[in-house]
Amino acid sequence: MQIRSPLALTVAALLGTGLATLAPATHAQTLVWQDNFDGPSIDGDKWQYDVGTGCQIGNCGWGNAELEYYTSRPENARIENGHLIIEARREDFGGMPFTSARLKTEGRMHFKYGTLEARIKTPEVGNGLWPAYWMLGAIGVWPARGEIDMLEAGSAQAIADGMANRRIGAAVHWDYNGSQADYGSDYNSPVDLQNDFHTYRLTWDANYIRMSIDGQQYFEFAISDIEGASLQEFHQQQFLLLNLAVGGNYPGIHDVAGITAPIPGQMEVDYIRLYQDTPGAELYVGADHAAPAGTFGLFSEQAGLAGQLDYSNDANLYLWNNLSANGSAPYAGSQVMGYHAAAGNWYGLGIATGYHNFANYAGGSLKFQMKTTTTSTFKIGINTSFGDSWVDFVNGGNNHGLVRDGQWHQVTIPFSAFYDLDLKSVRQPFMLVSDAPASDVDFAIDEVVYQSP
Repeated sequence: MQIRSPLALTVAALLGTGLATLAPATHAQTLVWQDNFDGPSIDGDKWQYDVGTGCQIGNCGWGNAELEYYTSRPENARIENGHLIIEARREDFGGMPFTSARLKTEGRMHFKYGTLEARIKTPEVGNGLWPAYWMLGAIGVWPARGEIDMLEAGSAQAIADGMANRRIGAAVHWDYNGSQADYGSDYNSPVDLQNDFHTYRLTWDANYIRMSIDGQQYFEFAISDIEGASLQEFHQQQFLLLNLAVGGNYPGIHDVAGITAPIPGQMEVDYIRLYQDTPGAELYVGADHAAPAGTFGLFSEQAGLAGQLDYSNDANLYLWNNLSANGSAPYAGSQVMGYHAAAGNWYGLGIATGYHNFANYAGGSLKFQMKTTTTSTFKIGINTSFGDSWVDFVNGGNNHGLVRDGQWHQVTIPFSAFYDLDLKSVRQPFMLVSDAPASDVDFAIDEVVYQSP
């Protein structure tokens, strides 16, 4: 979903890529994940929505100057006759002239290596519709997280060449020694793709990423030179995305009047199936890793909890800015988050983990012990697949049990107080941040837990 630069293409061309005419033969593999879209509605254990324009996560137009507002409404994404329907509509919504949908398996299913097969029917794309079937790395910040685009249609060059509904593109994007790098190739189909379903297959192992349509290979990228070509991103887990964008950089159309493709337009998906037996393959299915209900320790030394983060393995406490230890005594046990922040500069910290599924904690709360005397405003947050969500602590406002008297008090924030939480896909379960305070701040936090209802 990102636009390639000529410089990056030159870099990629030096990495030993090539394009074959026939897809390599595949041997029998084990089906490990699938969605046949045969239920009454989209399965929330498999898919989540990106909603809005991207501005809420500092990425307006989703980084591509797109003209739609993504929603989670059935008008834009639904199951019909055993197919997933993603529909772009011409309507004013959220300040944008179009609506559509963008679905992802983030926090639900990530994988490394395997054969991924999807049967997809693209809409009539010329001019202005942009269907995409792609993946993003489950860790890191783009482009260092990596991206694999299996199918895109409706490019500006295809429109100019009169091939909008026959040309598809595939690409990879990554970080090459601190700069964005990209490699892509196009395929011209002998038939218009919007008239029927076609089978798109990704094969991904430690040596190659390859894509094919109906058995015809149209993309190949060598990834075995991990260190020399800075290709670490393609040896870690990625998750799937499906979306139908309207306008933007890929079709080269940035105004409403330029969108002449038939709208409503629909991208239809019959099924997606993942097969694995490749050496080194990995699979994460969030539904198989739901934290058991009860009390889950994020920063706690209590015994007998339902679960607990392991700071020697899957969790880290990061001090982001302007914090130094202040020697506070713990509320309990031997560990405490006790810090001093100097006046005149922002401060913050966060607990970072791999993905955690806290679905069993919906309707519950975040609890912790805290002591401070500061009267300045600070925020407590959680990062999920929706991005950051914050609760403000304003002196004199709702402090959820905190008294600013320098003594320990239990703070209880119901998850309902946070805006747009995806508890099935939690990446940073606890964060604290503040704008620059007018005077020095000291605080201590201990016994941070999630509590189920």
